[in-house]
Amino acid sequence: MTVPARDTSVAVLLACLLSIALTWPLAARLGTAGRVDTGDGRHGIWNVSWVAHALTTAPATLFDANIFYPYDNALAFSEANLVAGVLAIPAWLLTGGNPYAAYNSVVLMAFALAALTTFALARTLGASRHGSAVAAIIAGYCPYMFAHIPHIQLLMTFGPALSLLTLHRFVAVPTTRRALALGAALAVTGLACGYYGIFSGMVVACGLLWFALFDDRWRQPRYWLGGGLAALVVVLLITPFFLPYLDVRQAGFGRTLDDVRMYSTTGRAYFASAVLLHTWMLPLLGTWREVLFPGFQALIFGLAALALSVRHRHTFAPVTIVAFYAMAIVLAIWISFGPNAGLYTVLYHTLPAFSFLRAPARMGILVTLSLAVLTSLTVTWIQAQWHTRTSAHPRTNWRWFALMIVCVAIAESWVGPLRLEAAPRVTAAHRRLAVVPRAPVAAFPFFQGSVDRHRHTEYMLLSTFHWQPLINGYSDFMPEDFFEATPTLQTFPSVEALDLLRQRQVRWVVVHFDKYPDAARRPLRSALRRMPTQLRLVVDEPGVSLYEVIWPMRPIASPPP
Repeated sequence: MTVPARDTSVAVLLACLLSIALTWPLAARLGTAGRVDTGDGRHGIWNVSWVAHALTTAPATLFDANIFYPYDNALAFSEANLVAGVLAIPAWLLTGGNPYAAYNSVVLMAFALAALTTFALARTLGASRHGSAVAAIIAGYCPYMFAHIPHIQLLMTFGPALSLLTLHRFVAVPTTRRALALGAALAVTGLACGYYGIFSGMVVACGLLWFALFDDRWRQPRYWLGGGLAALVVVLLITPFFLPYLDVRQAGFGRTLDDVRMYSTTGRAYFASAVLLHTWMLPLLGTWREVLFPGFQALIFGLAALALSVRHRHTFAPVTIVAFYAMAIVLAIWISFGPNAGLYTVLYHTLPAFSFLRAPARMGILVTLSLAVLTSLTVTWIQAQWHTRTSAHPRTNWRWFALMIVCVAIAESWVGPLRLEAAPRVTAAHRRLAVVPRAPVAAFPFFQGSVDRHRHTEYMLLSTFHWQPLINGYSDFMPEDFFEATPTLQTFPSVEALDLLRQRQVRWVVVHFDKYPDAARRPLRSALRRMPTQLRLVVDEPGVSLYEVIWPMRPIASPPP
């Protein structure tokens, strides 16, 4: 079914309004606040800003991010977030490079896109406007989305819905154009989020085989040629951006099955939700590692679709469609349980891409999407029966019922006002770095240990205002010599630390005195004052100071008598 232009316009408007309302006050504080209270949140803001900055200034340097200097391809040390970076470009340019506006604008777009692609998917499968709207709210504003606002790649849930949408369009009419669209959709999904790219590719492959078998497509050569063309398009579009990750893998990056077990679900996650209507369940769960509850309405209507497809197979949606999404739910849950459930272990050893994944629990987002699709079919069937069997004002009565189920879907998406933190002040030292000659920067204190290591993202976030190369950094993969150098750099300004800065060609040193313990702050300032021939003071503030390293260094002055 083709979605009418009027439906599309109304859906876009409502999706944008819901995104603003359900994430409030994000839109009101677009450029002045964000999730800067966690390492992942700060890393995400830096990541999206770097991609937007690189693509609008020097695209050839995209993967040479300004962390872990002098390493190349540092953007590939974690999810590149290329699609999020592209979406951030308008806000990045309009605000003169405001990283918070760039990131927050993508968050709002992510919610809207997830809802819109789900709406289009449901309409393509024959669902009514009301059924598709309920599905869009369930999938686009699900508890999982709100739990991952600091993880921009995990908000790109429009990708799986878009991939399934193009799959069904191709299956219906397997033309070359639709095969190209399917391949492009899968490529965009992979570039938006590696997890979703792999998950969607697997589900689409299963779908091609499923519909070939049960819709009698296996006899059509153009069906198989189209599927092969779609796969070729994915390879051609993804490969240039995947090559840097191969270099990282050769450097030792990968996930062991023991790593994966830590981020698998035990089943409790499927009942975890921060939505206000669901919080009463949380004390009953104990602990969980993911937020995957799809909502009561999705569960009831989604499971009802399975029963209705059996009892009313001639008036309900096609059995092959219902069975396909039921299969997707089973596979997603099975994989999300990780290596101990068996299927993930098989995939890990047979599909090389799975060695990059750490959190199979994230497969659970396909459960919510599939239940949303099944819900749309149930609502559509109820609507058809309503108009058939109700004689007194059926249209008016149905609209009241439709309004009720839409309101329930919205209520099951309301988490209350988002918790946002004010953007940290950009100090004079970092503003000066934006105008001094480009050269490596070292920021201190040099955090170490699993508890404090993520605090390097504080420096990464501030670097969005100058983009000087940092020897600091934080990501999924961290170079081995970064860990080896950290104990020495923690002794700054010792002779050994200064020698290491010389080896890294560091010219600028930013000292965040306000991040040192009170007992260490005054002795550090005194030590730096005795080193005017080694470290020239450029910006002096009580909290943060900027020094220029003078090479070659002269001997450190003796302390005054």
